[in-house]
Amino acid sequence: MTAGGQYVDRFAVRRARHASGTEESGRLMARLAALDRIATPARDRLPDADLALIHDLLGHAETRLGTAGRHTVVALAGATGGGKSSLFNVLTGLRLADTGARRPTTRTTLACAWDPEGAAPLLDLLGIEPVRRVARHGSLDARRGGGMPSGLVLLDLPDHDSLDLAHRAEVDAVVAVADHIVWVLDPQKYADAIVHDRYLRPLRHHGHSMTVVLNHADRLPAGDLAACLTDVRALLAAEGLAGVRVLATSPETGLGIAELRRVVVAASGSGEAAVTRLAADLDALTERLDPHFAGVVPGGDAFTAEDRRALVDGLCDAAGVGVVAAAAGAGLRTPRGPLSGRRVRRPAVRPEPVQAHRAEQAIRQAGTRLTQGLPAHWAGGVHRVLAEGLRGLPDELDAMPAGAVPEAAAPTVAARAAVGAQWVGVVAVPAGLVGAGSAWTGVPVVRFFGVPGPWWVVLAGLVVGMVGVWLGRRVTGSAVERRTAEVAAALRARVADAADRLVVGPAETELARYREAHAYFVAAREPMRRG
Repeated sequence: MTAGGQYVDRFAVRRARHASGTEESGRLMARLAALDRIATPARDRLPDADLALIHDLLGHAETRLGTAGRHTVVALAGATGGGKSSLFNVLTGLRLADTGARRPTTRTTLACAWDPEGAAPLLDLLGIEPVRRVARHGSLDARRGGGMPSGLVLLDLPDHDSLDLAHRAEVDAVVAVADHIVWVLDPQKYADAIVHDRYLRPLRHHGHSMTVVLNHADRLPAGDLAACLTDVRALLAAEGLAGVRVLATSPETGLGIAELRRVVVAASGSGEAAVTRLAADLDALTERLDPHFAGVVPGGDAFTAEDRRALVDGLCDAAGVGVVAAAAGAGLRTPRGPLSGRRVRRPAVRPEPVQAHRAEQAIRQAGTRLTQGLPAHWAGGVHRVLAEGLRGLPDELDAMPAGAVPEAAAPTVAARAAVGAQWVGVVAVPAGLVGAGSAWTGVPVVRFFGVPGPWWVVLAGLVVGMVGVWLGRRVTGSAVERRTAEVAAALRARVADAADRLVVGPAETELARYREAHAYFVAAREPMRRG
């Protein structure tokens, strides 16, 4: 990644350089680039140990592919007395390594390079001291070397079972990076737990980068040799290495030497041994990472409409939206009527603080639905961002009523008509009673259907006034319902906005981060098509 966050493909140049090469090399470059891109979204989500392995493999691959790319490192590894040095001498055509029964015979790694100048950067990378390097060149070396490819670097490693821990550390370092490893086993201890438990079993992905040799085969009768080879193959198959080539050799009699030479030539002559080894390293690493990416991959809309509605409902309940809205409706100002009580508008306030435990419960339930089937580390990331959102929600919800409640609408025409009808009743009834009293004193009044007119006025006032009261109550009830619903909708919108900013958005970002990392992991996990 650059400082600005833009990804830079460090394998792009090598991928272009290998475009004319084999399909395997091109696929390896693409897989390495995909692995490289996992590191950014997976930061702080995968265990530090696994992230370190990703960075180590990428760094090694970049260095190895850029160092003596035409050269191949073939290492002879084995226990004390197995005959590594004897095979090394036979393959090089020179007596370079000391042989014998002393423990250990090979004290430090000895290297023979058929192109010493070109292989120098690779030997420097392996940490081989210049005094331990032997060059093969000239007509004499070509004849003695048996036609080995010029890109071959053959190593004779110290004994992996040496009592000197420095020797074992040196073996471990080379075995971890060598392009092809020839494991030299002794017929009397080919089932030794050290080589199987420490090296062969952990390298079960590297069958195409290894050859197993049962050396000193001439010391066994023919029937015993066949049984030993069968047993070795069975042990390897049990360790996941059924496809590893197994040879019987003898430097003294020449048994199997020609076949072993062909194996070394094939490994170094194709120029693809480094690619095969790195691909196996990548296979082993992606297998280790697989539990972090196994499970459900959420879609683009991780928060469904139903999930979001359930979350907002829970937060509204925690914020007391219904109580605040009801209080706002109850405090609605209506026109003052003479026959109805006076209603005084009160501000919409929260009767009690936000109930944080209910908000936490709503968010926890949302997190449970979101992370169902998600790998543990990524589910933990989702729960962490939800917890961060929860910390900011109570203060935001507490402050909502002050700015979220809209102004009440002006009284409607029906409300004003109800008040007017009440005033008509208030005026008409006393006026009619006064007129009726005057009629008792002998003042002439108009009669309708034999009833004095003032009594009709009283009756009309009573009817109109009661209708005004009834209409006023209906209008006021409808207004309160509308006001309550209006305030509830406004507060709910603010709750939904806060939920989107503090909960839904961060959670969906985290899930998008997982989808991105998962897509790159699938690309990095694609196995190579090996013959």
